[in-house]
Amino acid sequence: MGRIKPRKGETSGVRPARTGEGSAIRDLLAEVVRNDEDREQLEGYCKLLDHGVDTARFREAGRLLVFERRRTLLGAALVTGGNHGSAPGAQLAELAQHQHLYAQQAGMQQRVFARINAVCAHLAFMAVAPAFRGQGIGRQLVRAAADTERQRGRRILTGYVWEDGLARLYEQWGFIVSPPDTAAFFLREKVTELLRAPSLVGLNLKEGSRMVVLPLVPDVRTHDVGTDEDPLPAVVGVEEPFEPAHLDLPEELAELKSRVEAFVRQQTAFYGPEHVRSEFDAFLGRGA
Repeated sequence: MGRIKPRKGETSGVRPARTGEGSAIRDLLAEVVRNDEDREQLEGYCKLLDHGVDTARFREAGRLLVFERRRTLLGAALVTGGNHGSAPGAQLAELAQHQHLYAQQAGMQQRVFARINAVCAHLAFMAVAPAFRGQGIGRQLVRAAADTERQRGRRILTGYVWEDGLARLYEQWGFIVSPPDTAAFFLREKVTELLRAPSLVGLNLKEGSRMVVLPLVPDVRTHDVGTDEDPLPAVVGVEEPFEPAHLDLPEELAELKSRVEAFVRQQTAFYGPEHVRSEFDAFLGRGA
C-alpha cells in the first residue's frame, strides 16, 4: 500500500494520546503484549488516560504516543521510565551460600542500575496497524519518543525485541543491539577531575530477547567489552562523582585515592590535561 497523504485540514503525525483513546490504543498494542504483567501495565495506562490523568507531569511515569492520519490511529507507543536490574542477576547465584558477599554484590548491582534507570527511558510497547506497516510510522514514533525523552533529561532509550528482523530494523534506526539473552552497561564514574573509573554491569534478559539501546546525547558511547567470538556491546550511560556502592570508603582506599589525585595533578602540571586524559582513556580502552 502506498503512502496516504492527509487531506486539507486533517492532522497527520505523532502526538500525545488523548482522553477517550484508551480502547483504540489497547487494540493497537494488544499484539505486542506477551504476558499478564504486560497486559496489566498496558491496561493501567489506558485506564489512566481515559480518566484524564496526565502522566506526563510525573517524571517516572510513562506516556502514550500515537500516530494519527485522517483522524484514525494507525500506531501507538508506550514509553516508561527505566526499571532495569530490579532483581539480582543469575551471575550472583553462585554466591547464594555466602550471605554477606551476596548482599554486598546485590547491593552494588542495585546501586549501579539505579543510576542507569535515573537517566533511562524505556520503549515498553510499540505497534503499527498491519495494513499500514512499511510506511515509516514506527520510525516516526521512535523518533518522537527519543526527542521527548531527550528534552526530559534522559540519556538513553531502551527496548526489547524477540525477532532478528526487528533487531535489524532497530539497528537501522541507530539503536545498539545486544546479544541474545544478555545486555551490559559500561559506566564511567568520575573519581577526580581527570580520572574516570570504569564499571560493567550485566542484565539478564528474558529468554530469546535482545535489548536495543538508543543513545540520546553525544557523550553516551558504545564499548565492545566482549571478544571477536562473543561480542558484547555495552553503553556508557552514566558519568557522575564516584561514591562507594555499599560501605564507607575504607581508610586505605581513601589514602590511595588521595595519592592518585596528587599524581594526576603532578602529571597534569608536567604534560597538560589533554595528554593525561588521552593516556587514561587509552588505559581504560585496554582494560575494557
